[in-house]
Amino acid sequence: MATYEEIKSLPLVNDVDAEKVEEIKKSIMENGWQGAPILYTNLGLVTGSHRLAALKEIDDYEDDDDVLFEDVAEDVTDIINDYCEKNDMTWDELDFSSLREIFTGTWVEDYKDEIREW
Repeated sequence: MATYEEIKSLPLVNDVDAEKVEEIKKSIMENGWQGAPILYTNLGLVTGSHRLAALKEIDDYEDDDDVLFEDVAEDVTDIINDYCEKNDMTWDELDFSSLREIFTGTWVEDYKDEIREW
């Protein structure tokens, strides 16, 4: 697992909606980190653009928020690399709007109901 500090500089995988980011930020501030981890690789995010943007806002405007030091993300580089190798494709060819094919049969499938792109 990784903390916000370890992933904060990764590029987002999707554009973000400011209202959704604000909603997520409020939820994190009230309830702490909940749900699926942000998925990332050494090349960038796979999921979690809105959640990472919310964490960045918390980092910018809140003092000493513990959530910034919690485990919030999981590195799926090996899973993505294996998938790309088996399917003779590259990172740039992946369809991030539909992740089922990539993650079925892995631990990520445990979070399928929480991953919009599933």
